[in-house]
Amino acid sequence: MNGCIDLHFHIGPEAIPRKFDAIQAGEDLNASGMAGAVLKSHYFSTVPFVQMARSRGLETVWGSVVLNHYVGGLNPFALRGSLGMRANGQELLKVVWMPTVHAAAHLAIRRSDGEAYDVPPEWTGGIVSGTPVEKVPPISVMERGVQEALREILRIIADNDLILATGHLSKEEVFHLVPLAKSLGVRKVILTHPAYETTRLTVEEIRQLVALGGVYAEQSYALMPIDHLTPADVAAYIRGVGAEHTVMSSDLGQKSRMSSGEGMHLFCELMSKEGIGEDALRTMAAENPARLLGLI
Repeated sequence: MNGCIDLHFHIGPEAIPRKFDAIQAGEDLNASGMAGAVLKSHYFSTVPFVQMARSRGLETVWGSVVLNHYVGGLNPFALRGSLGMRANGQELLKVVWMPTVHAAAHLAIRRSDGEAYDVPPEWTGGIVSGTPVEKVPPISVMERGVQEALREILRIIADNDLILATGHLSKEEVFHLVPLAKSLGVRKVILTHPAYETTRLTVEEIRQLVALGGVYAEQSYALMPIDHLTPADVAAYIRGVGAEHTVMSSDLGQKSRMSSGEGMHLFCELMSKEGIGEDALRTMAAENPARLLGLI
């Protein structure tokens, strides 16, 4: 796993049961030989947690913030509050996620599935967690009233060379957001697991977005055991979009599941069995993530 970087690794403490906190995650990444991971929480900015891990010599973790209602939604102040903590001259904040559990598309799926909470039970091992769906105002990046805040968020991302991740937005929202972000100077965009049920981008639609420049499609290991994509499904996305425009991530951190290093190792094995070559795997799991983080 030398050089492998996981750009999507969930940690606690948060209301969702998690396998690791930031310090434990850093220790496990080192033990597994991983080059690092971006740590994610649906509830909090992980940057302060990452700073604590860094203070203990764990230098392979970076932070992110997800713009759910738990941090005020599309709130530029939540983003600004995660800036200013640095290591080796670099911001510890690396990824800004659009809403996930409070995205309008996510909540619509929860309702259609008859689920009562914003957090799906498959993430928690069946433990009731989160906020009742009927108490959550859906966040859409296409609403007229959020455009000023959205533009400010995108300008902050551009000014600080951060990565914009599309979260659990709908397809229509992604096609609104990404061109707007590029027009405002955002250089790095990750299409968050575009095969996920909230978004469901086709290969051709991903190609249209990739053509804007600096846009990468994420393929996540967890979409196989949790969302029931097959390895062949994921490999087809990779071939259709191209390894040069793809990043591999684990999207793990669930208490009952494997670690980031174990997940990324298994992901690479599964893709290799589907005929994805070693050079392509290295590009998606190591080189593209390192480039996005500004490490190369």
